[in-house]
Amino acid sequence: MRYTLITATCLAAIYSSSAFSAEDITTTQVTPQQSVTPADLYPPADVKYDWLQLTSLELLKGEIKNLYDDKLEFESDELDTLYIDWEDVKVLQSSRLVSIGFTDLSTKTGRLLVENGKSYINGEEFDNSQIMTIIAGDQSEANYWSSKITLGANFRSGNTDQIDYSALAKTIRRTTESRFNLDYIGNYSKTDGENRINNHRINTNFDWFISKQFYLRPVFAEIYKDPFSNIDYRTTLGSGLGYNIIDNSKTEWSISGGPAYTYTRFDEVAEGEKIDDGSAAMVIETVYDTEITSDIDFNTLYRIQYGNEKSGGYTHHAIATLEIELTSMFDLDLSVVWDRINNPQPDSSGFMPKQDDYQFIVGFGIDL
Repeated sequence: MRYTLITATCLAAIYSSSAFSAEDITTTQVTPQQSVTPADLYPPADVKYDWLQLTSLELLKGEIKNLYDDKLEFESDELDTLYIDWEDVKVLQSSRLVSIGFTDLSTKTGRLLVENGKSYINGEEFDNSQIMTIIAGDQSEANYWSSKITLGANFRSGNTDQIDYSALAKTIRRTTESRFNLDYIGNYSKTDGENRINNHRINTNFDWFISKQFYLRPVFAEIYKDPFSNIDYRTTLGSGLGYNIIDNSKTEWSISGGPAYTYTRFDEVAEGEKIDDGSAAMVIETVYDTEITSDIDFNTLYRIQYGNEKSGGYTHHAIATLEIELTSMFDLDLSVVWDRINNPQPDSSGFMPKQDDYQFIVGFGIDL
């Protein structure tokens, strides 16, 4: 009995003398006598995991992937890939090197700590609003690229043998100072061995940012092929500039454009007519992307081109896509495409192609 009393007294003394700070709570065993609130939690010093604490005081461990357009991609150890609004980040702590791009287009590499509206890179202090991009690791080429492919297909056999496919692909290389885009959209259909649809469009551009809003577009180009619109191929090459009208964690809206030169080679022409044509042109493009919910995005692109009457006069390419996230890697994409050539050219038999082409594409997207 005496020894039991002594043991109990010693344990009581140990519990009553324990002291905890906010920094100790995550690394110290909490006893029943202590009351811990979410506000007391704080990311522990760690050399294995990155830590993220939201303004709601939720605390996650995992790995920082990147920050673009005020959207932090964080791979949680338990919850897989999450996309967090930058304004919802209370504390962000990296265990390894990250590359930071700032609004003045400078870059720094080091270990990052974001806390109370301030950021520290290897101990050097910055304001959170100065950070524009974060890339995990050092500034290597592999960290700049991202891609997405969307495929849709229909195969039918029996009384009618038919194959239809649609493909959309997008590749982006983005750094603090520049952005490179490469887009492809193609449609093919064959019924009983005869082609019904066969069109392909490739667009590319390179942007150089002179501020967070303004960018130069030294070069943009398009290659378009659609024999059913009597276009063997059409190429456009130009340069211009652009402006980000809206650029926040949920919505991005930009407008760009500039002068160009377009060359068209027709699939067929009437006897005595030229098989090709070249002219100056003006290209204007607007892109609007917004997040409807955490799992649904809405993206649109509208590009218009003014050339001479032989090259089609006024033409446009418009696409609107609803992206529904199924998993962190796979999406269900619903796209509507509208292409118009205001002044199509007749073929050798005098047949005049229609001005408008419409498509509705259902496909599965894969993020790479």
